[in-house]
Amino acid sequence: MNDTAPTAVSEPPPVAKSGIEDVSDAMALPPNVTRSDRLGKISSFVQTVGFAFAIVALQMTQGILLARLLGPEGRGQYATTVLYVQLLLYVGLFGGLEVICRYAAEGKTDILRLRRAAMWLGITTGTITTLLAVAFNVLALPDEKRFLMPLGCLCAISIIGQHVMLIMTAVDRGAGKFAAYNMLRFIAAAVFPVLLLIAAILTEVTLTLACTLFVVSSLISMAACMHGIQKPLRGESEPPVGQLLRESRPYGIAMLATDLFERLDLLMAMWLIPLVTQGFYAAMVPVVYPLTVIPNTLGIFLFNAGADDKRTLTTRDVHRILGGSIAIQTVSTIAFMLLVGPLVNLVYGEEFAPAVRFALWLAPVSAIKGILQGLDSYVKGRGRPLAPIRCRIVASIVMIAVVAALLPSQGAVAIAMAALVGQVICLIWLSAIVYTDVSQSKNSSG
Repeated sequence: MNDTAPTAVSEPPPVAKSGIEDVSDAMALPPNVTRSDRLGKISSFVQTVGFAFAIVALQMTQGILLARLLGPEGRGQYATTVLYVQLLLYVGLFGGLEVICRYAAEGKTDILRLRRAAMWLGITTGTITTLLAVAFNVLALPDEKRFLMPLGCLCAISIIGQHVMLIMTAVDRGAGKFAAYNMLRFIAAAVFPVLLLIAAILTEVTLTLACTLFVVSSLISMAACMHGIQKPLRGESEPPVGQLLRESRPYGIAMLATDLFERLDLLMAMWLIPLVTQGFYAAMVPVVYPLTVIPNTLGIFLFNAGADDKRTLTTRDVHRILGGSIAIQTVSTIAFMLLVGPLVNLVYGEEFAPAVRFALWLAPVSAIKGILQGLDSYVKGRGRPLAPIRCRIVASIVMIAVVAALLPSQGAVAIAMAALVGQVICLIWLSAIVYTDVSQSKNSSG
């Protein structure tokens, strides 16, 4: 909770940025701004970074509650019921979040009408993606996990609420209203763990109850975004949904390749390993997520650097940025790996001790993923959202091959190993793309 005639679009819409990257536009200051304006932009940046860490903390709390309340097998069952929701959530936005963000940033459309358009776009993409998720749950679950199909279909309903929330908050993000944007994101992240905690106090939390609360939390998040909008269903909206969908296609394609790659290990875990082991694997995913937050701040600077026609990065800049990021991530990952065993036993309980082996492999996966997010921001800032697609396709194929080769001898940990191999391939490939782009920019300017 952890988004009518065609018009010519001369440029693709801006890239979807992560929670921290969203402040990149706020940090792009013209030289003639006043001191108070500059301080206001910096304040928005600091606030957004703080909220990003708070949201990570909420996601970790949610993961701990689910593991504690459901146990390893129940956690694996829950991971199965929400897998296709996670897999399709951002893919199913079809790039709509970026388009709405662009319209809000341009300031040429009435904000109230744009909010209504964002709501209708979220309902449209959410409904389509919900139907796809239901179809996947009906047709594409392993035989031994098909008894979870009804709950998977129930969880699919949450996509509508999540899409409305994601796309409507893009209005505030594009308009630079970071206070409202941060608060709505925080509410969306907090609702589910709060409902879980209340339910745990009042009754026994079963898998069915957890899935129901998951759906309810998405609807509450949607309602929070719609609060205060006059005539949300009957008022005029602009631009038309059809136009928004057509304009969003380039980034929808890029998101398809990226998100399928990022979720491939979870998909293989569902198909290839038992529920208890899948529960161990899924429980460690939020544990390692904080390792992405620090390098993700690279996106703040690299997206702006890529989008700035007046200044481009030099090869020396890339050396410094990439070298510093790898150094920071290496130190952070080593420290994490030393502490994760005792922390998992303390927070999750001794029954999750077997999950530590997954965390040890997923830690470097998460660390590299954070660096990739920064490199992605630069490439997309350069207006090349489709450039990383080929490397993600190749990395996905290699991951499948590694799992096929190692699963018989290494067991379920082979999936985490394959995820690490895939991330390394993308890191090398994306670094080469950035270096090539910097070199070409230098030659063209020279």
